[in-house]
Amino acid sequence: MYEVPRQDQRPGCRDAWVITLAMFAVILPVMLALMALLGGIILAFVLFTVHPALALIPLAVMGVGIYAFARWDQNRNRPPGL
Repeated sequence: MYEVPRQDQRPGCRDAWVITLAMFAVILPVMLALMALLGGIILAFVLFTVHPALALIPLAVMGVGIYAFARWDQNRNRPPGL
């Protein structure tokens, strides 16, 4: 026989909200990084049509960003005792 769950056991809006926030916390940084990369590539092509040397600007910015992320990640995941 089916028993109706007690009031404190019913799923509600809070459960859906927590699941939604968890999914966005995983997906959002990746999507932002992909959009920034795509924007940088498009900007490089646009600047390349103006002057070939200008296309190096977004490539240099992306290189500096990758280097800064690598240094940040290296310091964040440093094993204890080093």
